[in-house]
Amino acid sequence: MTQKFLKAMVAMVLGAGMLAGCAEESSQEPEELASSVISPEPESAPTSSSQEPSKVEPSPVSTEVAPAQLAEITTSVEGRERTYLRSTPVGFSPDESWSVILVFHGWEMSAEQMRQSTELDQSRSIVVYPQGVDNAWAPAPYAATSGEEDLAFVKTILDELEDEYDVDSSQVFATGFSNGGGFTAYLGCRMPDTFAAIAPVGAAYYETVQADCEDTPLATLDIHGTYDQVVDYYGGNRHGTDYESVPEVLAEIAERNDCQGSSIIRRSTAVVEQRWLDCDQPLEHLRLGGGEHIWPSIATEEVREFFGV
Repeated sequence: MTQKFLKAMVAMVLGAGMLAGCAEESSQEPEELASSVISPEPESAPTSSSQEPSKVEPSPVSTEVAPAQLAEITTSVEGRERTYLRSTPVGFSPDESWSVILVFHGWEMSAEQMRQSTELDQSRSIVVYPQGVDNAWAPAPYAATSGEEDLAFVKTILDELEDEYDVDSSQVFATGFSNGGGFTAYLGCRMPDTFAAIAPVGAAYYETVQADCEDTPLATLDIHGTYDQVVDYYGGNRHGTDYESVPEVLAEIAERNDCQGSSIIRRSTAVVEQRWLDCDQPLEHLRLGGGEHIWPSIATEEVREFFGV
């Protein structure tokens, strides 16, 4: 058993730092899994979790940097004032070419809460935490914005970064939690040519998230707990709107990525890692047995490793 998965087991036992979404629980029964996805296993009991932000181990693929220099930026998108936090590493040089990570908060969260809880700004990248209008992202049913408006916001952020810095356009990434995870997937669906990879975590895959996607394959890492009582792993209905199960979404992405053959599954007590084979772009999934609606303590390291930052 690798050191990474020993860490994952310990994290699941001790309880991850919690990013709580809406407290309403799902009452949906598990749906039939897509044939290309692993079958459910007995789940461990949920563990207690605190309200403190997640504490993560340093990524093995990148040199950890000092606390970032943070700025709040205000811009205008389609006549509406929008804000985002922009983090640049200490020692940052505008003469270097930099990767960019966009990090999207969950419903009723703030950009600052997402920054503190994920600690992704310890990466050697420009890290941006956009703020959703009324703390939400399209195309969720409770969003105050349209999908087109939030997509335009992302394009504006990237344009402003490129105007000010030497951005490596081949190294632009997106991740998010819950509603922000769903919006991350929506970006991957509608703007796949913009991103090198995406990583939704505990994502709310409302039925419009994966609708009318571009055919372009995109590297994707999905992380989700099987005891998520807010956004059920097996799908359900919230706010009067259906959302897809994780297996259904993975099957759709596997088709877009033109994955062939069987998947490779690596198992530990708490974590199942699934990888699809012969894909045009990588597709990976971490299934956290007993995991609740949280940003898990292993998520930051896993996301950074998948992005290679």
